[in-house]
Amino acid sequence: MDGSSRRTPTLVVCLGFSFATSIAGCYTGPDPSAGSQTGIGDVDGNASSAGDGTDADADAGSVGGGPGGNTATGGGDADGTAGDTNDPTNPTDPTDPTDPTDPTDTSDTGEPPPVPDGMCPGYATRYWDCCKPHCSWPGNVDPSVGVLQSCNQSDAPHGSPDVPSSCSQLGQNSGYTCYSLAPWEVNDSLAYGFAAIPGEGDICGRCYRLDFTGTSHNAGDDPGSTALGGKSMIVQAVNIGYDVAGGQFDILIPGGGVGAFDACSHQWGVNTSQLGATYGGLLTACKQDLGGAGHEAVKSCVIDRCNGLFAGGQYAELAAGCDWFVDWFEAADNPNLNWGEVECPDGIVGASGMDRSGLGDIQSCDGGGGGGDCGGGCDCSWTNGGANCGSSDGSCCWDFCCG
Repeated sequence: MDGSSRRTPTLVVCLGFSFATSIAGCYTGPDPSAGSQTGIGDVDGNASSAGDGTDADADAGSVGGGPGGNTATGGGDADGTAGDTNDPTNPTDPTDPTDPTDPTDTSDTGEPPPVPDGMCPGYATRYWDCCKPHCSWPGNVDPSVGVLQSCNQSDAPHGSPDVPSSCSQLGQNSGYTCYSLAPWEVNDSLAYGFAAIPGEGDICGRCYRLDFTGTSHNAGDDPGSTALGGKSMIVQAVNIGYDVAGGQFDILIPGGGVGAFDACSHQWGVNTSQLGATYGGLLTACKQDLGGAGHEAVKSCVIDRCNGLFAGGQYAELAAGCDWFVDWFEAADNPNLNWGEVECPDGIVGASGMDRSGLGDIQSCDGGGGGGDCGGGCDCSWTNGGANCGSSDGSCCWDFCCG
């Protein structure tokens, strides 16, 4: 409270979250469209939001397919002459939207956008729970940003956000995570995707640069994390997780594990064993099955499981995202990273439909990071008295709430 007597309009909205936990319910609080938006906690009962590894309210709809994002290149001079001060191809033109010296340029150049205020340590986990994401509820999104679509069971985008999450009400027309939120490769050293992050503040549509360090957060001398070192990823926040620590990014990866909430077995018509380990998904299941086998054998196992789970043309985007995890991401197990908020590239904005560029509110990471004693930042209500804990997902919030 700021101590003022000013009253703000009240908003009542039903929401959702991510990773290993969520609680179904409704939020009653200040309308984010009245004055400054401080963000609304996800309470729709999903398991995989920004911070957990099992987003129960995964969003579905992107305006354009992930890999097919637009690039703003501008139009050339109609008369073909040189020297036009508005020529978008002139690298010295200060109005050129593709000027490589412009720090606000969000076109897809193949290079990660710069981080204005430095980077902070953190780590990545993974999930895909098929739930409707936090940012698919209008009450969680700044009106100027745009609401993330969710999809129906057949992956057709919903025309309206007023549908229940599949993680609280299974059905053909419930809200599921859209397949277009699967990650994709831009080039050998850069990839785009979406993630759940800690459930604090106005997070929807924010983008973060993740620079992988070559080490694992909790998997020891992990060959995948070593091979991933030196690569970068840009992720957009689409979900939240109350069991996600500061600096933790729970990346939406098909086959990454469903966590506490599972709408995938219903959506895809498979048994739960085909989804792999509840926390960690196909990779964790392969490592458990193969014991101390080499990393190439583990990667081959994950590919085989991807092919079995996502057989059929209707799952092409999911299959591609699962293959991406093995090939580009090197099947890295909870890799460490350095992170900072950046402007969202056009490809990500085109895929999600969420665009914060008009707000100009990029935030510093303020020295935050994953790991350590995060008890003060963990909401343990998702555990349901320990019933939803399952196996450790490597986060300090799991250690705090379940350890």
